Amino acid sequence: MVSQEIQSEYAYKKEKTKQKSKSGIKWNYVDSDSLVLYKDGTFHRTKFYHYHEIIYSELKGKWEIEKDNLILNIKLEKESKSDKKWTEINSTLIYRIKKRKIKPINGIEFYTVRNLKLVKK
Repeated sequence: MVSQEIQSEYAYKKEKTKQKSKSGIKWNYVDSDSLVLYKDGTFHRTKFYHYHEIIYSELKGKWEIEKDNLILNIKLEKESKSDKKWTEINSTLIYRIKKRKIKPINGIEFYTVRNLKLVKK
């Protein structure tokens, strides 16, 4: 196994417990996202969302920085932790780099308010 050197690591995590006032039913809400940029120009991203349903995905591909924008060229995706095979896709996500955060400016995540924060550089 070959170890890759990390260039930067970004993460977002939100956990809450919700409760219906009358019935007293409680449930957990978890939203986490991590992005690791490697020095060789590749990245690995893991997203997990659990509220009314469980959504999980992993993405791999190449990254580059252009005019204060982080561009992720996604090549492989897994939609479940138990998946053995990666699915080939061709997609691009663009983030604006702002100090210690990255903010989505296009793609499926554009409408979200979460910002990945730099945790390791």
